[in-house]
Amino acid sequence: MIFYYHTGWHMEKIIKEIVRETLKLNVNKEINDNDDLINLGLDSLKAIEIVVSIEEKFQIEIDDEDLLVDNFASIKCIENLIEKYK
Repeated sequence: MIFYYHTGWHMEKIIKEIVRETLKLNVNKEINDNDDLINLGLDSLKAIEIVVSIEEKFQIEIDDEDLLVDNFASIKCIENLIEKYK
């Protein structure tokens, strides 16, 4: 198994790709770090898809107690959550 260690802009880019793909956003749609992902179409099923993608891509396992809407409210929130597991 390959361990991926992503930092800074690279991590942000990967998260944005996951979110864009999961929410089926236009590739030209700019996603800012603090954009409200719920306003962009995030719901509970899509949040689970994002969790699974993040766990696979970053080779982490997010604890159940961290599966809170606040942790997935924005790109920045997701980035902070991933940092917790490094």
